[in-house]
Amino acid sequence: MIRIKEAILHILDINTNEPIFSYAGLDTSERMMIEYIEAMVAKVEDSDSMKDGILEEDNQMTALIKNCQSDFVEGTKALSEKFFNVTKLNPEIPPADLLIAHFELDEVPCLGVFKLNYSDSYTHFVSYEGDILTNQIILNRAILPSQRQAIQEGLVVNLEQMVYHVIEKKHMIAELGEKVNYFTEMFLEDTPKPSLKENISIIKKAVQKTSKAFNDEEFQVLAETKEAIVMSMQEDNLIDNEKIAEALFGDNFAKKQKYFEQVEELGYVDRAPAEAAVAGPKYSKQKFRLDNGIEISIPLELYKDPDVVEFINNPDGTTSVIIKNIEKIKNLF
Repeated sequence: MIRIKEAILHILDINTNEPIFSYAGLDTSERMMIEYIEAMVAKVEDSDSMKDGILEEDNQMTALIKNCQSDFVEGTKALSEKFFNVTKLNPEIPPADLLIAHFELDEVPCLGVFKLNYSDSYTHFVSYEGDILTNQIILNRAILPSQRQAIQEGLVVNLEQMVYHVIEKKHMIAELGEKVNYFTEMFLEDTPKPSLKENISIIKKAVQKTSKAFNDEEFQVLAETKEAIVMSMQEDNLIDNEKIAEALFGDNFAKKQKYFEQVEELGYVDRAPAEAAVAGPKYSKQKFRLDNGIEISIPLELYKDPDVVEFINNPDGTTSVIIKNIEKIKNLF
């Protein structure tokens, strides 16, 4: 449940020398504006790329964000100026507007900061040459994302506890000569925990390294890994690494030890929240790409049913896949 108190839009086009600050807020009584801000909040909160962290009291951003509660317009200008100073020296960061909203999420006061990257789009333009009206086609290079479009960076901060949720994308930073998560590292000046997506990627890499060390068939172990992850999310609403290791390796202490060493080395955060409603559909199928170009997608609940599908290891080292008991085939052309 979101109740929007106030919102503002600042123009941070890096093609200009200075940001264009707004000195008045947006009309948050308009249904269109309410739905747009709600969509931006959902893009952060409902993403498996969302990371979380806590802004400590000595972090400069803590004071800047809290100032937005007492003086929303001036506070958001200070936030936007800091953001602009980070982006203006790095031309590979796309130009954008910054939408900042003060709202209550389930009765908890929050501040949202959403970077709205520009895109190109054509539109009509009515011009007059003397008494002649002419309809022209022009290119608008500052089109903001729609409610349905993804955004690259967004932030939602719990103003009571200074816990934040963030989504972001790495971009090239000129002074560092490499791509970094500039939104958290340079703007927030903080390092959040890995996202659900990153945690799952870490587990995958650790399983791959473990299976390679013990000469296990990688595709089978990864399929079992996906099943264990989804089960953990559905049962516990988090990823329980102990349960995953138990499901994969059972009583094999050597494999478990190797696996735990790998996840720790890669930076995995155990028992991190994992909303099944977010991640479940994405991981509901086992997908395989065979070296002959064939791709197979099998619902998770059918993967281990021997009456439906069977993987056979042949004496020559190849693998055969048998799909069984097919009554009807539909072409998805």
